[in-house]
Amino acid sequence: MHHLQFSMNFALRRKEMGVTQEQVAQYIGVSKAAVSKWEKGLSYPDITLLPKLATYFNLSIDALLGYEPQMTKEHIQKTYAELAKKFSEKSFSEVQTEIEALLAEYYACFPFVLTIAQLYLNYVKQSEHQQEVLNRVLELCERVIVQSNDYRLMHEAELLKAYVMLLQGKPEEVLNILGEEIKIQYGAEQLIATALSMLGKIDKSKETLQVGMYQHMLGTISNATETLQFETSNSEYFDKTVHRIEAMLSLFNISQLNINASLVFYLKAAAGYMMQQREDDALNMLEKYCKVCDSLNFPLKLSGDDYFYLLDEWIARDINLGAQAPRDDVSIKREILSSISEQPIFASLQQNSKFKALLNNLAHRLQLKEE
Repeated sequence: MHHLQFSMNFALRRKEMGVTQEQVAQYIGVSKAAVSKWEKGLSYPDITLLPKLATYFNLSIDALLGYEPQMTKEHIQKTYAELAKKFSEKSFSEVQTEIEALLAEYYACFPFVLTIAQLYLNYVKQSEHQQEVLNRVLELCERVIVQSNDYRLMHEAELLKAYVMLLQGKPEEVLNILGEEIKIQYGAEQLIATALSMLGKIDKSKETLQVGMYQHMLGTISNATETLQFETSNSEYFDKTVHRIEAMLSLFNISQLNINASLVFYLKAAAGYMMQQREDDALNMLEKYCKVCDSLNFPLKLSGDDYFYLLDEWIARDINLGAQAPRDDVSIKREILSSISEQPIFASLQQNSKFKALLNNLAHRLQLKEE
C-alpha cells in the first residue's frame, strides 16, 4: 500500500513543483530511468536517499511515503466498530491478529492504542487466554501513561489499568494507582462556565453545565447502585436506596438517556433482593429490567434528550467512541439475556413460572429486534 502511495505522492509533488524527472535525478544523483521507475511504482528509492528526496520536495519523510502515524478520531471510531463487529463473526484469536497488525502500524497514535485497550477489555471474556489479554491491556495502558503527554489520555489509561487490576484480583495495586481517599469535587465546571459567559460564549457555558450535570447525575446513580451490594443486611437502607434511584431514573428519563445505567441498577437490585431471600421483590426488579429492554433500539447510540439538549456535540467531540456502543449488537443482546438466565444468584428462580415467562419474552424480543 505504501509503495503505491509513495509513487503517487512523488509524481504529484514533482508536478506541483514543475520540475522534470531529469532535474530530480540530477539533484539526487541517480539516473532518470530510476526516477521513472519510482513514479510507476516499479521500485523504491534506497532508504538512504529518502532524507534528500524529502528535503528536495519540502515534505517530511512520512508525508512522502504516505505514512500516517496518527489516526483521526473518525478513523479510530470506524475501526473500533468494524473490529467489534468481527468479534461476533470470527474467533477471538483471528480478530486479535488483525488488531495487533493495526497496533504495529499505529503504535505512536496514543488515542488509538488506548481505544484498542478498551476494545480488548470489552471482549476479553471471549478469549481462551484471558490473563494474556489482560496483560496486553496493561502493556497498552502503560505505553500511553509513559509515552503520551496528554493528561486526559494518561488519566483514562490509569483508570483502565486499575480496572484490569481488579479483574486480576489485585486490590492493593488499584489503591496504589488511585489512592484510598476520594478527591473533593470543587465544581470546576461552574468556574469554567462563568469564565466562558464573561467572554460572551453563552452556548459553550450552557453546554459545560449540562455536561457537568449529566456526569454527576450518572455518577450518583452508579455509586448508589454499587452501594446496594454492601447494604443487603440493612434492608431499610437498601429499600431507601432502591426507591431514590428509581425516582432519579424516572425523573431524568434515564432509560432513554443512558440505558446501561438503568439495566445495571435493576440487575443489581434484583441480586440484592435475592441475597435477602425476597424473591417477589427480586422478580419485580427483573420485570422492570425487561421493561427497560422494551425501549432498546439497535444499533444502540448514546445521545442527549430534550432536557440535555446540548449533549450530542459533546458526545461526538469528547467521548472516545462517540455515540456508538462499546460492543457490537449481537454481543450486547446475548449479555442482556445471559445476565439473568446464567446468573447463579437467580438459579433458584429457574422453576418459577413468572421468571420463565420473563426470560421467554425477553429472548423473543431480542430476537425480534434482529429482524
